[in-house]
Amino acid sequence: MSELSQIYVVDTSVLFSTWMNRMKDGNFVTVTGVIEEIKNRPSRLRTEILLHLDKLKEEAPESLSLDIVRTTAKDSGDLKVLSETDIDLISLAHTKMTNGFSTTLVSSDLAVLNTARHVGISTLDPSGKFQHEIIWLLKCPACNRKSKSTVKTLDCPVCGTQMRRIVSSKKKIR
Repeated sequence: MSELSQIYVVDTSVLFSTWMNRMKDGNFVTVTGVIEEIKNRPSRLRTEILLHLDKLKEEAPESLSLDIVRTTAKDSGDLKVLSETDIDLISLAHTKMTNGFSTTLVSSDLAVLNTARHVGISTLDPSGKFQHEIIWLLKCPACNRKSKSTVKTLDCPVCGTQMRRIVSSKKKIR
């Protein structure tokens, strides 16, 4: 791949659809975890054909990118809802971007897109639902205590009620 090529880092939702068939130019890459998530036969067959024809490549992110993405996801409040595959995918996009490639992460997962935007990666949501870059907080619905903790499930230290994710700030994209 030349450094002038457009790289599309694709998530599972993209492989379930025919979006890649409509994109004639560009190079498509993904991580092993995304390939493993594809269970239904038509999508599995389409993915295997794309891999066989070298239209889709499986790659791994650099460890520095993994660290940067985890830190950014923690700061944005998305870490607790991202899977390891999601983190790997965003990190692969970051790796490509920092290595000089024109990179776009393509996904319909709002947490993936949000974290990617916070890292500075160009994003594309084929569904068109991603419209705001968000910073999340945890808030107790009983006593209103707020926390920036990134623990997946956190009980309020004051009253013991399970805290919920709320929007701290949001910025319109596009």
